[in-house]
Amino acid sequence: MIYTIVIALIILLIILAIVVGAVQQHKQRLELERRKKMARLRSSLEQIEDLIHMSSFFPIGKSMLAVLNSRAYEVLKNMNSVSPSKDYQARIKDYEERIQSVDRNDTSLISEDFEIPQNNKQIIAMINGLKRLRATLRSEHSRGRVDSNVFSVEDQRLTKLQLKISIETLIRRGRHAYESQMLGSARQYYEKALRTIEDQNFSDDYTTSRQQSIKQALEQIAQELKDAHARDKERHKKEDDLEELFQPKKKW
Repeated sequence: MIYTIVIALIILLIILAIVVGAVQQHKQRLELERRKKMARLRSSLEQIEDLIHMSSFFPIGKSMLAVLNSRAYEVLKNMNSVSPSKDYQARIKDYEERIQSVDRNDTSLISEDFEIPQNNKQIIAMINGLKRLRATLRSEHSRGRVDSNVFSVEDQRLTKLQLKISIETLIRRGRHAYESQMLGSARQYYEKALRTIEDQNFSDDYTTSRQQSIKQALEQIAQELKDAHARDKERHKKEDDLEELFQPKKKW
């Protein structure tokens, strides 16, 4: 009888250990999943808040800022549900106030101030930022969180802004090459800027004006290259004449 009880207790302890181990593994798995989810949410929030910061350097509409604020608000709410925190709750309240202070359908510009940086790294960062803004706008529109009219206005605005940065950067490089007497490089930059404009499926005052000025610059470069070629040809002719003049005369 005692042996039976002992064996039963041993079996019970084994079962209990297995159950406790399974519960512990389940808790560890849940904790790991929670940490992974929080890491994804933190990364998402950092990217959105980075875009909110970058948007202060772009002439974007109030509706675009509202999209970003709403996205950050949603991510923070998810973070607070996964891991409640007073800090998250305070930030959620802050974003609620931001959202309430802006009309989601107001596409008017926050600011018209805009300056293209001189540094190439800053230019690349700016273009990448615009691409991320467009991706976020499209994502929120596909989820039904952005009005179609707002999406159309803001997406077109971001597209034109990205185009302007690309064109002005190419023109600037072309001008610098021209001033350095690197006419071949200058022509390549201007031609690339012209192709960039011609590849677009729209035309406005900016693209029309820039297209004309680029063509004028290319005509000037072509004329200078032609003149340089003529001068080189004339110089080579004179050199050949001199060489022929000083060659020993043939005896017949």
